[in-house]
Amino acid sequence: MRWLFPDDPERRRRRDRVLLVLAIVAAVVLVLRAARKGDSVLVRNQEWGARFVERQDPYVDTRRGGRLHGPYPPSYAIVCAPLSMLPTGTARVVWALAQIGALAATFVLVRRWTARGWPQLARHVPVLFALALILASRYVLRDMAGGGGNLLYGTCALWGIELALGGRAIASAVLLALPLVLKPNLAPLLLALPLRGRWRAFGATIALALVLAWSPGVWFGPSAWSELWSRWWHDVAAYSAVDDLSRADQVPEGFPVDDDGMNQSLRAAIGRTLTAFRAPSNETMEFALARWSARAGAALALAAAAWACWRARGPRSELFGVLALLPASLLASPIAWKAHHAVLLPLFALLVARCVQARRWTALASFLAGHWFACGLLSEEIVGKAGKQALQAASVVTWFTIALLAVVVVLAGREGRLTAAGSLDEPEAAR
Repeated sequence: MRWLFPDDPERRRRRDRVLLVLAIVAAVVLVLRAARKGDSVLVRNQEWGARFVERQDPYVDTRRGGRLHGPYPPSYAIVCAPLSMLPTGTARVVWALAQIGALAATFVLVRRWTARGWPQLARHVPVLFALALILASRYVLRDMAGGGGNLLYGTCALWGIELALGGRAIASAVLLALPLVLKPNLAPLLLALPLRGRWRAFGATIALALVLAWSPGVWFGPSAWSELWSRWWHDVAAYSAVDDLSRADQVPEGFPVDDDGMNQSLRAAIGRTLTAFRAPSNETMEFALARWSARAGAALALAAAAWACWRARGPRSELFGVLALLPASLLASPIAWKAHHAVLLPLFALLVARCVQARRWTALASFLAGHWFACGLLSEEIVGKAGKQALQAASVVTWFTIALLAVVVVLAGREGRLTAAGSLDEPEAAR
């Protein structure tokens, strides 16, 4: 591993130049890939925004028929309306460049966190980030394939948390409120603010989020806007109460039907597991068990992450405690595509830093390698379509996300105890 983490400054400079060239090449390839993408979520976002601009019901897809984008709140117009005003080719390139910018901003954030928690590794951040990208490669590629927003919204939210921890309440509110009204499944990240005593930033974020959520109604019409919000809340509640997520006649129109196993949410994973042992006479009990087990599991995940965040002592413990809310958010969300897991990228970077700090192969390194193998390497290109569907049906990503949350909560507590004992800089602290 010395060739990746050399002590010699000149070797480090050569290494970083190579990584920079590779990053530029990868960025160009990703932008070109996005520019050639056909029908995608970005195209549907543009159509959604165009209907909003025309003061039509944005959820009613006039081209394909039926409703579309049910899980997205009406405030999604903040993004979709500007996108609808661009030619599709230009919009694809602009969005891909914004995603590259989000990766660059995440790199800067990881550099700050590494300097705070592992200062002796600050000179090796390019390698840490590159290894994290490999671990999250499948998620990142999924998000960047057709105009996903998870990298953008997740980066904004994490930078908002970072600024709040630094005492910059207003700047934090701007960066947190926007993804909150665009991607509600990131809402649990807001818990980090009161748990770390940042009440001013928390209050400012809530206030600004309310303004952003209702501001498009000035254009659309207050009454019609209220109706959109009312219907959205009703559909979200109905989706959470659905018995069988794989039945289109039960799922609210515009929400995804889990007929292909792509939804890696906790609710879908539990439902699939119970279905594998289904007894027709116990079908009603099975559906109720899946629903309530998922709710209890989500509550437990959020409670564990919140506890880790609240009890954090010291820089490393605080970082792991705050970032524990990322896998908890994914587990609490009723819809979790693989692309949603792209927000885990900075967490992977810190886990890699902890592995490197140990200077030996650890159980954590084995876990990360297993995660990459099962959730990254075993793609459709390797295992074929049938293998991919089998892995999705087995909810491999979900179970690894549960394990990831447990690992991060344990690390947050362990780092906190080491800080309290004053032994954070000793070799054993990195093991």
